[in-house]
Order: sequence, then C-alpha cells, then structure tokens
Amino acid sequence: MSSRNYTGRHYAGRHRVQQRRARLPRALSSGFVLPTAAAGVLVVTATGATVAESAPQSFDLTGQQTAMARTQESAAEQAATDIAERRQAASIQSAAFRGRVEAQDRAARAAKRKAVAEAKAKAEAAKRAKKWVRPIHIWNITSGYGWRWGKTHDGIDLAAPTGTPLYAMSKGTVIKAGWENSFGNKVAIQYWDGSVIWYGHMSRIDIQTGDSVMPGDQVGLVGNTGHSFGSHLHFEVQKETTADTPLDPVPWLKNHGLW
Repeated sequence: MSSRNYTGRHYAGRHRVQQRRARLPRALSSGFVLPTAAAGVLVVTATGATVAESAPQSFDLTGQQTAMARTQESAAEQAATDIAERRQAASIQSAAFRGRVEAQDRAARAAKRKAVAEAKAKAEAAKRAKKWVRPIHIWNITSGYGWRWGKTHDGIDLAAPTGTPLYAMSKGTVIKAGWENSFGNKVAIQYWDGSVIWYGHMSRIDIQTGDSVMPGDQVGLVGNTGHSFGSHLHFEVQKETTADTPLDPVPWLKNHGLW
C-alpha cells in the first residue's frame, strides 16, 4: 500500500488537498455593473480604500421648462374641467329635452281629454236641446181644435190660472213676441224640427223677437188678454212661419210625446 504508484495516485487524485483561494463577491466581478454609489460602497468594503460616497443625482429644470410643465399641467386640468362641464351641460340638456317631451305628452293627453270631454258635453247638450217639454206642467183642455161658434178654432185652449209659467218646448228661435189683435200678448217660436208654435192671451211676455230658447226656458205667463173669456193658453201649431196654415195640435202633441 506504500508503493510509489499508490502514493502518486493519492496525491495526484481526488484525495489531494487543494489550497483554498479567496473568492471575490460576484458583485466585484468584471461582468457585473452596479450604480455608481453602490459600487463605491463595495470597493470600500473589499479593499479598505476610502472612496467618497456618491451624492444623489438631481435634475435641475430651467425656468422655461418649469413654465412649460406648469402650462401643460394647467392645460390638462382645464381640459378635464371642460370635459366635466360639457358632460354636465349635456346631462342638463338631455334632462331638459326629456322634460319638454314629457310636458308635450302631458299637454297632448290633456288636450285629448279636454276634446273628448267637450265633444261629450256638446253631444249631451245637443241631446238636451232636442228634448221636448210641455208648455204648461198641468193643463185642462177647455176648447178643442175645429169648428166653434160659426168659425174654425185653429188651436186648443189649455186652462190654467193667470200667472202660471209658460215654457219653451224645445230648442228654437223666437219669431214674434208682442201684442196681436185678438191674441192679445202673443209669442211665436220656430223649433229645430221646423214646427211653429203660437202662444196667445198671455198676461206677460218674458222674451223678445230673435231670442234663442231651450227646453224649459220660461217665455211668459198665462193670462186673459185679447179676445178671451177666461184665463187660459191658446196653443196653436202652424206649418209655416209666414202664412196662417194651422194644424190640429193633438196629433202633434202625441207625436212629440207630450199628450
């Protein structure tokens, strides 16, 4: 075991004691680059030399550059403000537009409701205007239509106390209101269906020629004026407004639901 060959292999092989050499940190190797200040600190540590510590670097801006930076910053702030203001203005305009549209819709709906209500009221008024009512609420026929005392009696006599109200029978126009010979106080009304009705012997007239009347309007009072022998209403139906063309009032009253 002490042969030369063994000894040579021992010292020349893996069991030979190797001398340790000091290794430099990787940071000090030629392939590593550090910032100036850090490199200076490491040199001092490794070699013991005194190296002045690098001062932090600073960037000095000229007055023109500072003004430009401030201008750019102010412009950016102004742009942001303008954008915010435009957005707010757009939002206000949008809200105002929606408000106008909603107001127009409400106005249109209100106008439609009003038109419907007016049309309905007009139709109801027209219907009421064409309603027929009796000239006296309560009457007592004392003389009929036809031959009487040697001549024709062109109407019927409806007895009632003097002062009893007389009414327009439907919608019509007054074509005469005043005194006329044997009729005394007389009223003639032409109604919407063309019928012409005469009232005679009235004690008072409450309307004038040309007036418009509606069903139930008071036109005067029962009386005993003219050629009359007691308080009553002479009720007469005429075919025309200008000529004396009397009709039997009873069928007319029946046809209008007033008999």
